Amino acid sequence: MSDIGRYTKLTGIVAFYLSQYKKSSGDRDEIWLLAFRCFQMMGFNTNWEPLTIKLELNQNRTANLPPDYISWSKIGCMNASWEVETLKVNRTLSKFKDTNPNRQQYLHPDAPEGDWNDIALNPYFLNYYFGNWYTPLFGVGNGIVTYGDVNVDEDNKIIIFGKHYPFTDCTLEYISAPERNPDYQIETCMVEAVIAFIAWQEKLNTEQNFYNWYKVGRGSLPGKKRTLQDINQAIRENHGYKIKN
Repeated sequence: MSDIGRYTKLTGIVAFYLSQYKKSSGDRDEIWLLAFRCFQMMGFNTNWEPLTIKLELNQNRTANLPPDYISWSKIGCMNASWEVETLKVNRTLSKFKDTNPNRQQYLHPDAPEGDWNDIALNPYFLNYYFGNWYTPLFGVGNGIVTYGDVNVDEDNKIIIFGKHYPFTDCTLEYISAPERNPDYQIETCMVEAVIAFIAWQEKLNTEQNFYNWYKVGRGSLPGKKRTLQDINQAIRENHGYKIKN
């Protein structure tokens, strides 16, 4: 779908509403606030475009999420082709003292790395390469080529990086909380839903009318963007050279 006509500014929707319901220009600011409120609600439930920023790592191998952060869609580093190389999401990566600038002093290992860990970490392709020759390892996943592990502490708004992450910054794609801005746009298929929401809030129409238009708008969206990082990683990690049942 072409982007021409795909988006409509909230200020334009306000003008549509003022004309449709014979409102005066003095009502414009109040109507704009209701339109923005609907925009926020739709953003959480439909599709906001993620922002991409660079974050500097702290000395304790963490990075602070931005103040307007809602949810992340991709964490990685930029490669030579200007692509974001995603990091491995490691849910077991410890959040212990992740807000402490000296957290690395507290992360003493309780168990030494054994031979299996050495094999698992180097090389990456366990199904194909072992020492100086290629060989299949039955039941072992083929791993994932990555620049490091990452975990996110949602409560403290902190990204945690693995011990071997080699860079001093990272690239973050995330959904941000909007502030009032006259340049905000919403997909045109949702215009009638916004107008219905304002009318509902002003008791000029019903809640059911709004949800009917919202359902129609969502059904007309060109496709909700979904993050496949976790799904793709799970497929690659669980695909192994093994005997079929």
